[in-house]
Amino acid sequence: IMLIGPFFLILSSADALPKILCLHGGGESALSFQNSNGMAALASTLSSSYEFVYASGPESGNLWLRDVPGGKSSTTTDANWASASVTYLNSVVQTQGPFHAILGYSQGAAMVSVYLSQLIQPATNTFAKALLFCGYLPSLHTGVMATINAASPFGNIPAYFFQATNDAVISNSMTADAAAKYTSPVVVTSTTAGHALPTSSDPTFNDAITFLQSTSSTTSTSSSASTSSTTSSSTSS
Repeated sequence: IMLIGPFFLILSSADALPKILCLHGGGESALSFQNSNGMAALASTLSSSYEFVYASGPESGNLWLRDVPGGKSSTTTDANWASASVTYLNSVVQTQGPFHAILGYSQGAAMVSVYLSQLIQPATNTFAKALLFCGYLPSLHTGVMATINAASPFGNIPAYFFQATNDAVISNSMTADAAAKYTSPVVVTSTTAGHALPTSSDPTFNDAITFLQSTSSTTSTSSSASTSSTTSSSTSS
């Protein structure tokens, strides 16, 4: 394990391995996300195929998006609300890329859509695929959402969405709204997992692996029973 700078961590593997850029949930860190049960299981299973780069939200409290002043009954209109995170991720991509895929969990998944919408070139020039776990849209940030809506479907980047019926933080309808911004997203539902990536015992666990290793993505929706532990995370909007 090697720490690079103050914000992100790299799991070193063979130099030739394609890289996956991973964005943690709000309030987590690169290290805590790396060590969470589901992420650790996914990285371990794919350790011979991919190198995982864990970024850490640069905003105070390890957030990708600062909270809305005034709470969830208020909104922001600033299209540049996420500029600090976008600038930081640009630096990671420039110094640690190229990347095969971008992966986000909870607020990190929301940041995936934000970041893809900010890329000057088509998203597929930077990432071949996107994986969003327990994802949602930053709907309280109307300026950021305007940019997302204008950029959707992000160059038709193949996208994988994981949701859980027992997620007490992010509802399936919130994930559906996020998935609708992509072209033919793969949507996988666990009927027993909570607000966390699926662990290796989850029947849906291999679906993300299949998506990553496939040469193309097609529309798919599946639902499976699973058991998963919950990783503590904030979903600041």
